[in-house]
Amino acid sequence: MAKETEGFNSKLIKKILIGLGLSLIIIGLIRQWPIVGKSYMEFIEGEGYLTLMLGLIMTVLGISTTLIVGQTDK
Repeated sequence: MAKETEGFNSKLIKKILIGLGLSLIIIGLIRQWPIVGKSYMEFIEGEGYLTLMLGLIMTVLGISTTLIVGQTDK
């Protein structure tokens, strides 16, 4: 029973992190638009840079939740 609950919780956390991450990526891209034609410094100093980076980090964390939680399929 406890194993099923842990599996459900890790799947729920994974879905939440990936969903929030993807939504933050979209918001960051909208705020950064247009990306083409900007220099690197203009891109970093832009409005949506932190939102975009937070979204990327949350998406990577969501993808790797099974590694973080310590569950591996055998």
